[in-house]
Amino acid sequence: MVRALLVLPPLPQPMNAPYLGQQYIAAALLAAGHTVHCLDLANLSETQAAARLDDQVRAFRPDLVGMTLFTYNALAGYRLTETLAATGALLIAGGPHPTILPDEPLAHGFDLSLSGEGEHAITAVADTLEKGGDFTAIPGLHSRAGRGPPNAAIEDLDALPFPHLAAATVRLDAVAGGILTSRGCPARCTFCANYVTGRAYRWRSPENVVAEMRTLRRDFGLSHFPFWDDAFTARRPRLEALCDAILDEPELAGVTWTCITPGNMVLPRDLERMRKAGCVAINFGIESGDATILRAIQKGQTPEKILAAVQAAKAADMTTIVNFMFGFPGEGPEELANTHALMRRLAPITDFFNNFGVLVPFPGTAIYDRYHAEYGFSGWWLDPDRIPSAPAADLGRDPALEKNFFSYDPHVRDRIADLVRWKADHNAAWANRQAAANETIHVTRRIA
Repeated sequence: MVRALLVLPPLPQPMNAPYLGQQYIAAALLAAGHTVHCLDLANLSETQAAARLDDQVRAFRPDLVGMTLFTYNALAGYRLTETLAATGALLIAGGPHPTILPDEPLAHGFDLSLSGEGEHAITAVADTLEKGGDFTAIPGLHSRAGRGPPNAAIEDLDALPFPHLAAATVRLDAVAGGILTSRGCPARCTFCANYVTGRAYRWRSPENVVAEMRTLRRDFGLSHFPFWDDAFTARRPRLEALCDAILDEPELAGVTWTCITPGNMVLPRDLERMRKAGCVAINFGIESGDATILRAIQKGQTPEKILAAVQAAKAADMTTIVNFMFGFPGEGPEELANTHALMRRLAPITDFFNNFGVLVPFPGTAIYDRYHAEYGFSGWWLDPDRIPSAPAADLGRDPALEKNFFSYDPHVRDRIADLVRWKADHNAAWANRQAAANETIHVTRRIA
């Protein structure tokens, strides 16, 4: 039996929920008979995180420390290895950043680095640590001694233990509550950093998803479920079967849920069915209102189809969230004006636009590979002065714009700043209307 400590280092932009990926890894290790503690440091400062990690290491004495690294927190994770160096524990990095740059963590204190999905690999690492063997035989694993064979995508997602089952055993502040019903996204967007689950779209059976929802409701009293799939509506027969399964389960009567999808992967008739099955909000990935930019980033959708999808969601009485991005290479005043025009058309039927939205060039994306040398932002995540961090209060300022990765023309930069502020103002007005409506309901009930 291996004592495994799973760590999520500090993130410059806070997470609003426990990290589901960490709970999947914990559940896999528990199912293999190992002992697990989880340490979610995402919302702490680096100083606080180092102290908390030191306390946990002293109390738990792990044999293995698995750390999830995003590009945003890779540097913070590398700094935490200083706290772990004297423990003698095997240090393994996994997650999106090691998937695309597997050798980098090895140069910053880690013993092993994992590319791809982690459930099978982490249990193989723990078993090898316990029983002996060759780490380089494990698919996806990189070490200074060599690298293992490629890490294939997990096909049978139904066979994975439910992530929340770890909550009763592992030291967790809260169950994540969110659900992944599928993995992978078939889109080919040039800015997307979807490395771990990849482009191969795989999905769980409706029965398996409903079983997890049922367990979350029984054990934790949950009645609302965020579905965190990258492309929830990508396969229509699967979507229809899942909605029908939720409707057919008596224990799920009255539950609600939300989902995320590219704007071109949903039809009006899908939204009606989804609403009937409990969907109360949908988050659309739209990105641009300019046809040229949409083609350049390989988004595969048109402004008119986007508008029809959001209209259908609003007609089905869903909360609508719309995502736009700014600052793509080649995007000038005309393209930004076209995006603003679509935003204005969408505003009456959009409850909330995504905060911020300025393009960040993540390593491994087509945009990073094409432009990092030209604009001089190679390896920006290793420079603390170049890592975008969320402003404390002003959602009308985008930290990525302040880093100015693409050296925008001043006029373009000012126009992008205007659009970021426009979204923030729209969102503030919507929040004020919601607050006023809730107050009206409260007063009406009090009078009644």
